[in-house]
Amino acid sequence: MDNEELLDKLNRVYIMEEEMAGVLIDLCDPGTLPDDLSEEARNRIAGILSGIKADTLRHKKIVAQARKGS
Repeated sequence: MDNEELLDKLNRVYIMEEEMAGVLIDLCDPGTLPDDLSEEARNRIAGILSGIKADTLRHKKIVAQARKGS
């Protein structure tokens, strides 16, 4: 696999990850969660979403750096 193909795959995977993260974030928006959901569950969901956001941003930086290096 050459550099151009690798960068293309990295970019496509990042786009897919961003779309999936967006769907998860929308599904778990505090306004859409059931009213009877415990505070513990809400906090756990918030923590998971925070991790997803952080990972997505980290992966975006990795892809951007790989593009610069090519």
